Amino acid sequence: MSLDLLSLTDCLTQANSSERNSHQKLAENQLKEWERQPGFHQLLQTVYTDLSLPLQTRWLAIISFKNGVERYWRASKVNAISKEEKSAIRQHLFDLIDEPNKQLAIQNAQAISRVCRFDFPQEWPTMLDDIERILQQSLVENNNVKIHNMLIILNQVIKNLAMAKIGRTRPALQSKAPIITPLIIKIYTNFFNEWIENLDFGIVEIGYLSLKVMRRLITEVYDSPQQSPELTEFLSLSVRHFELLITGYEKYSPNDILEKYIKCYAKIYNLIVKSNPTSLVLLPCSKEILFLLLKIIQEKAQTVYNNDGDNDADGVWEFLAIKSLLIFKNLINFLFKKGAVLTLKSKSSKADVENAINLLTTQFFSEDLIKSLTDLLINYYIKLKPSDLESWANEPEEWANDEANQNFEFQIRQCAENFFQDLMVNFKDLLVPYVLNKVQNEMSNYNEVSVQNILVKDSVFSIFQLSANSIHEIIDFNDLCTRIFFPEALKNDMSEQRIIKRRVCLLINEWVGLSVITPATYQNIYNLLLNFLDPSNPISDTVVKLTAIQALKTIITDWDFKKDDFKPFIKDFTHHLLSLTTTMELTESKLFLLNTISDLIARTNPHISVNELDQLLNIVPKFWDDSNNSNELILKNSLLRILKNLVISLNTNSHTTWPIALPLIRVCCSPESEYHSLLSEDGYELWLAILQYYPASQQLDISNSLIQDLNDFYLHALMNQTEVLPLIIEIWRSYNILIPGLFIEDGTKEFVLGVFSTFAKYLPQMRDDALDILISYLEIALLENYNSAENFKKLLSLMMESRLLPTIIEMVMDDDQAHLTIAKLLLVLARIAYFMPGDLIEVFRYLFPGDSETSAALKKCITVWYARMDATVGNPRNRKIHVLGLTALLKTGNPVFFEDLSALVSLWISSLEEVNESANSGDCETYHSNYLYEFQFNDDLTVKENGEYVRFQELFKTRDPVHNLLIKQFINSTLNEVEQSIGQQTWAQLVSQLDHNLIENFQYFLRLPTNS
Repeated sequence: MSLDLLSLTDCLTQANSSERNSHQKLAENQLKEWERQPGFHQLLQTVYTDLSLPLQTRWLAIISFKNGVERYWRASKVNAISKEEKSAIRQHLFDLIDEPNKQLAIQNAQAISRVCRFDFPQEWPTMLDDIERILQQSLVENNNVKIHNMLIILNQVIKNLAMAKIGRTRPALQSKAPIITPLIIKIYTNFFNEWIENLDFGIVEIGYLSLKVMRRLITEVYDSPQQSPELTEFLSLSVRHFELLITGYEKYSPNDILEKYIKCYAKIYNLIVKSNPTSLVLLPCSKEILFLLLKIIQEKAQTVYNNDGDNDADGVWEFLAIKSLLIFKNLINFLFKKGAVLTLKSKSSKADVENAINLLTTQFFSEDLIKSLTDLLINYYIKLKPSDLESWANEPEEWANDEANQNFEFQIRQCAENFFQDLMVNFKDLLVPYVLNKVQNEMSNYNEVSVQNILVKDSVFSIFQLSANSIHEIIDFNDLCTRIFFPEALKNDMSEQRIIKRRVCLLINEWVGLSVITPATYQNIYNLLLNFLDPSNPISDTVVKLTAIQALKTIITDWDFKKDDFKPFIKDFTHHLLSLTTTMELTESKLFLLNTISDLIARTNPHISVNELDQLLNIVPKFWDDSNNSNELILKNSLLRILKNLVISLNTNSHTTWPIALPLIRVCCSPESEYHSLLSEDGYELWLAILQYYPASQQLDISNSLIQDLNDFYLHALMNQTEVLPLIIEIWRSYNILIPGLFIEDGTKEFVLGVFSTFAKYLPQMRDDALDILISYLEIALLENYNSAENFKKLLSLMMESRLLPTIIEMVMDDDQAHLTIAKLLLVLARIAYFMPGDLIEVFRYLFPGDSETSAALKKCITVWYARMDATVGNPRNRKIHVLGLTALLKTGNPVFFEDLSALVSLWISSLEEVNESANSGDCETYHSNYLYEFQFNDDLTVKENGEYVRFQELFKTRDPVHNLLIKQFINSTLNEVEQSIGQQTWAQLVSQLDHNLIENFQYFLRLPTNS
C-alpha cells in the first residue's frame, strides 16, 4: 500500500478499532512498515492537527508522531527523518494550539518538547522567541485556549531542556530565558488577579500553569534567581499571593486546582533551597517566606495532627508542613556547615554565604525559636496521631511494616523526626539539657494513666531516641534504662501501654552500636525483649513483637555483639521466633522474620545448639512450599540464606541439611529452572557452603548429586554470572579440594578445558577478589599433583590447551600490568618452576619459537620477576615460594638464569636472613599466614574449622615445600646439581663474577645453624 494522507488516515482508523481482528493487525503492521519511509511523520502531523478527524484517529496519530520523533529524529539513527521533513514539521508544530482536548494538547506539548530537545539551539535557535511571539499574539486575541495550550508546551519544553547538564543547550536556554520570563509573569499576574476578583474558576488553571512555568524557570534555568530583579519582584508577589490563599483557604472553595496552586508556591521555595540555600536567604522577601512557613506549621499543627488522611482539604496542610520542615532542615544544614552543602553548580561567593549565614543567625534561628520548634514537634508532629492508633489497631502488621519503610520527605511524622535530629546535631548545646530535663524531670507530670499521657511520654522518649548520636557521650544510658525506660516498658496498666513498649524497643534499636550499653544492661534488654515476645503477655501485640524483633536483629548484627553473653537466651529467642513464623500474614513480616532467623543462626555460631538448628531447619520445607505465588517468591531467597547458615553452623553435622538443601541447588542453579533469575545467586552460596562444610571424615561419592550439579550447571554459571564471579570460582576451588583428582581425569577433559578457557578469557580484566581466588585455586591444583609427574603434566597440558597458562605469561610480560597482579601471577609460575622447571622452559619455547625469541622472553620474564621480588612480594611465605621456583630454574642449565645470578644470591641472603626455619621440616610460624585462601572464621576461635579448611591445611602440610623443605638445604642441593651439570670450571667462572662481599654474606648465612 502506498503512503499518502488518505491511506494513512484509513490505516490509523483501522488500527484504533475497539475490536481486535485481522484488519487491525494488518493496519498495525502497515504503520510499522511506513514509519521508516520518508514523509511518514509529516503526514502524521497533518492528521493530528486536523480537527475535523475523529479524536481517536488523531490520538493514535500524535502518539505515533511522538514516538517517531524519539526514534528517528537524530540524524545518526537508521531511517532518520530527513532535514527537509524536519524543517516542514517544525513550521507546523504550533498549528494545534487551539486544541480543545486537554489530553491531546498534553501529547502535542510532549512531542514538541522532544523536537526542541534535539534541535535547540543548533537547528532551531529562535524556538523561545517563536513561543514568546505566539503567546503575545494569543494574549492580544484574548484566546484562553491558545494561552493554556502554549503554557503546557512551554512547561514541557523547559522541563526537557533543563535536563541537559552539558553541551550548548543549557547556556542557550539561560540566555533566552529573559525573553520569556516577563511575559509569563504578566500572564500569571493578570489571571491570578482576575480569578481573585471574580472567583472565576474557569480561568484559574491558566494562572496555575503560568506559576508552574515560573517554578521551572526559577529552579531549573536561573542559577542565581536572587540576582534577577524580575524574579525577586515575582517571588515577593508570590509570597503575598501564597499568604492570601492560605489565609482565605475556605473562602476560595477548596478544590484540586486551588491545592495545586498552594502546593506550587511551597515547591518553588523548597526547590530554591535544595539547589542553593543562599539564593532563598538573600531574596528581599526571604523573611516573609520563612515566617509565613513558620506560621503555617504553628497554626495548623492541630489540623495536621487530627488529619486522618481521608480529608483532602486537611491534606494540603500536611503537605505544607512537610515542605516547611524540609526548607528549615536545609537551611540549618547550610548554616552549620558554613555553605559547604552547596554543589559545584550552585556555588556562591564567600561574601554571599557569609551574608546569608548572618541573616539566618540574627533574624531567624533564635534560641527561643529552636525551643519553640522542639515543643511543637513533641506536642504535634512527632506524637502518634489518632489515625496512627486506628491503623495500628485495625492493620497492625501493615502499619508496623509501613513505619519501618516510610520516606521522611513524604510523611509528616518521619519528616519531623528527621528534622529534629538535625536540630539536635546543630543546636546541641542548647537542646541537650532541654531534652534531658524533659526525660528525667518532666516525666512525672504524666504518670496518671491515660492515653494522652502515654502519647506524650512516647513523644518525649522519641526525641531521646532521636538524640542518641548527640548525647550518648554525656549521659548514663544504662542508668536511665534502669530508672525510667525499663519500668515504663513493663507497665501493663492499660492496653495503650503497648505504645511505650514499642517506643522502648525503638529506643534500644537506636542506641545499639554506640558502645555505651553495658553487659548487665544487655542482659536486662534480652529479658525485656523476651517478655515482649511472650505470647502470654496480653499487652504485647503484633506491632510490639515486630518492633522487638527489629531491636533483636539490630543487636545481633551489631559489630560489637557478644555472643557469649547472649548464649543463655538463644533457646528462648529461637522458640519465640519459631512461634511467630506461624502467626505472620504479610509477606514483608514473614521476610523480616526469616531474615532475623538467618542472622540469629549466623551470629550465634557455634553456641546455638544442634537441637535448635534442627528445629529451624524443619520450617524450611513448609515455607518453601507455601511461597510459590508471585507475591511471596522473595521468601525463597531468605530460606536459602537460612539453609546456608544452617549448613555453616551445623558444620560436621551439615549432612542433616542435605535432604532439603541438595535438591534446591538444582531448583535454583539450573538455567532451565523458573526460579533461576531470582534465586541463582543465593543458590550458588548454598552450593558453596555445602562443599566447604562437607565433613572432613567423609569422601564425596562420584555418583553424588553434587557431581551431577557440577556437570550440568557450572559452565553456564561461569559464563553467565560474571557479577558473582568470585563466588563461582570459589565453587570450582572447593570441588578441587574435596575431590583432588577429579579435574585431571580423562573423562572430564572437555569440561575442564571449557572452564579453563573461560578463566583465560576473563583473566586480563579480572577484579582483584576474583583473581585471588583463581590464583589460590591454581596453587592448590598444582600442589595436589606434586606427588605425580604424570598428573602434573596433565594439568599443565590442560592449562596450555585452554590458553590459561599462556595468558598468565602474557600478563606477566605486559609492561602496563599492575605490579601486584604480576606478583600474584608469578606465584603460579613459581609453583610450576619448582616441580618441573624444564617443562616451564618448554612452555616458553612453544609460546616464543626460535632460540633467540625464547631466550629474550625468558630474560624479560626473569627481569620482571626479580623486580617484583624487590618491590611487591613482602611476606616470607610467598618469598619462599618465589625463591624455590627461581632456584629450581637453575637446574635447567639455561644460560639466561645465570646472567643475573647476583640478584638471585641477594634473594637467597634476604630469605636466609629474615627467617630461621625448623631443622626438621623447614617450616616456620611466619609461613602459616598470608594465604590467598583463609578460613572464614579465622578471627573467631570459638568456631570449629570446616571440612574444606581441614583438607586445605592437610594438603599444604604434606605437599607444600614451604612447610617441609629447608630452603638452605634446597639451595645447597641445587647448587651441587648445577655444578655437576655445567661443570666445576664454568661454575667457578660464574661465581668469580659475583661481588666478593655478596659471596661472603651468602656463605655466612649458609653456615648458620637452623632451629632444632
